[in-house]
Amino acid sequence: MVKKAVLLPGVGYNCDKPLLYYSGKVLTSQGFEVIKINYDLPQLDIKNHHELRMKLFEEAYRQSSEELSNARLNEADELIFVGKSIGCYVACLLHQRQYTHSRLVLLTPLIETFDLSPDGALVISGLEDPWADAKAIKKRAKDNNNQMIFLHGNHSLEVRGDYQGNLRRVGEVLDALTLF
Repeated sequence: MVKKAVLLPGVGYNCDKPLLYYSGKVLTSQGFEVIKINYDLPQLDIKNHHELRMKLFEEAYRQSSEELSNARLNEADELIFVGKSIGCYVACLLHQRQYTHSRLVLLTPLIETFDLSPDGALVISGLEDPWADAKAIKKRAKDNNNQMIFLHGNHSLEVRGDYQGNLRRVGEVLDALTLF
């Protein structure tokens, strides 16, 4: 059985940061070949600029598609995209446009991600995420039949000064990923 997983980072949150790094380790232990995507994106202020955000999403998708063009993902019996922040949107685009047989794990998605109707995805978001309103994420995730987990924490699922809690939250993410 061929099992592949693709890690899609956010801006400023690469595949060596805890949520993606340890997700990759868990998936490797489950027999997945893990592919880590790296973008080369322009520095744009996307927090409050929807149009710039959409341009950045499309550019990240273009670069990801190019990087994955020789990865033979359609030959995988099992394919998982794990996205973080803008990587969630990219994961959904890859799922919709090229790899409909994939499963989606969305770590701290931005609200636009749900415009792509990620049915059946695992959604993990922070209750104090300044990039995404928790109430709006809950409603949109519920509308898409997503498995939802909301943890205390910011856009990285961290709480300043709560190092033990931060480690526990990473563990909760990995437990959910293992059961997904």
